[in-house]
Amino acid sequence: MQDINETICSKLRIDWSLDKLQRSRNLSRIGLWVDMDEVANFLTILRKSHDAGLPDNSLERLRDGSADVVLVDGVFSQDICAAMVDALEKTPALFEVTEFPGPFRSFFYGRNLNLNDPDLDDYFNAAKRFETDLLRFGACFGVDIAARLVAVLSELDRGHTFEAAPGPGFSRHFFTTFRGHRPGGYIPAHFDNEQSFRPSYRYIAEATQGDILSFVVTLAEAEAGGMLELYDLLASDLGGEHRNDDDLARKPDLSKLKSHLVHVPAGSMVIVRSGRRLHRVAPVEGSRTRWTLCSFMACAKTGGRNFCWG
Repeated sequence: MQDINETICSKLRIDWSLDKLQRSRNLSRIGLWVDMDEVANFLTILRKSHDAGLPDNSLERLRDGSADVVLVDGVFSQDICAAMVDALEKTPALFEVTEFPGPFRSFFYGRNLNLNDPDLDDYFNAAKRFETDLLRFGACFGVDIAARLVAVLSELDRGHTFEAAPGPGFSRHFFTTFRGHRPGGYIPAHFDNEQSFRPSYRYIAEATQGDILSFVVTLAEAEAGGMLELYDLLASDLGGEHRNDDDLARKPDLSKLKSHLVHVPAGSMVIVRSGRRLHRVAPVEGSRTRWTLCSFMACAKTGGRNFCWG
């Protein structure tokens, strides 16, 4: 019987020579600080190039508020990103699809905890399937996608581990998901503070502490728009009045707030303290879908580790 990895890779018509794979792996090294503190408008942004070595206190600085954004180039090479996106668009049946509410014109490959029914049995079953499918998918491009993400995050956090958040028994949440924003797609301004009031977050609330951070790895940028926009507003300034409750009738006036668009090119990762910083995904313009890998994370209550969930 043909190995399932061979079947998937054959179906995707991926033709990677050893030379091209090696070149892609060389390009995907993570790197040194370029500008240790770049003040962009009201934000402090920590940036990196492709060379070896990362400061291991980067996520500590996000948590204590001395930095607002961490950008890491070269998490995946642009060649591998393009190949993954081509495969995802040609063979959507590889992963389960979850749609955002209609007006947002966006979707997940995998499941999103925010959009899931409080009965999480199907969610945890789907997470196990996705973990296997993601490993097989990445093997087609010579990369373990989840392991690569963990390695980058761990190096930014003094070697602490990052793993899928626990559920009941031996079950685990999604570690990450693919996200697509179609032309016209967007996510309105919000804080990622759902764990305090959503029933589907009950296991996250039990296992984690402190602010929520989130990461996004760009696989394909939109032709225009579709960028992460951060506002000069923290949740602590509002007493929770702008909580992300999915009520489309509540549209706070943001016109007087400063904002900054963060450019995250294909293959790069951005990490923000999204539980406390107001942010949105600006509307996608043009005819191309914006593709990303994304996840949320917070410190575990015990064990010096971090738990992630999609």
